[in-house]
Amino acid sequence: ADKALALVDENTIGIAAILGSTYTGAFDDVKVLNDKLAALNASKGLDVRIHVDGASGAFVAPFLYPDLQWDFRLPLVTSINASGHKYGLVFPGVGWLVFRNAEAMSPELAFHTNYLGSDQPSITLNFSKPASAVLGQYFVFLRLGKQGYAQVMQNLNEIAHYLRDKLVETGHFKILSKDVGVPLVAISLLPGK
Repeated sequence: ADKALALVDENTIGIAAILGSTYTGAFDDVKVLNDKLAALNASKGLDVRIHVDGASGAFVAPFLYPDLQWDFRLPLVTSINASGHKYGLVFPGVGWLVFRNAEAMSPELAFHTNYLGSDQPSITLNFSKPASAVLGQYFVFLRLGKQGYAQVMQNLNEIAHYLRDKLVETGHFKILSKDVGVPLVAISLLPGK
């Protein structure tokens, strides 16, 4: 957080926090970033906000770590993205960008088309795309529900911890992944192994 905050000035429009690093699965501490950024905003008269890149972790954190503050419970979090094709449990091609409210989304992100005689705003990256990925995500939401997602994430977490423990037992690996984060195991070989 401190390195990012040191770069903030009057030209900064936002800071991105990562919820689920690609390399280790680690979560940035969004709560600490929010609190420090709020103090910086107040001291410098700025209005810098936070985007949470939850591509991997946004479908994990609510179910494994429900008390972790990383989302819209924090006042400076303005937008969050999530990839349904990762821990959202659907096939590739679907991702989500969620804004705190309509005011947080720039009108320039939407484009308007006249479709069958009426204005149709579109906030997608591709205007015309099959809906199969969206329907797949909707089905999984309905099928699993909050309890089902929690069970899947808990199972994944238990498997990751089991695998981590077995790798450590070999004496050949250093564990790079953290206990709190995406349920994965990141390793490196110990020197001389």
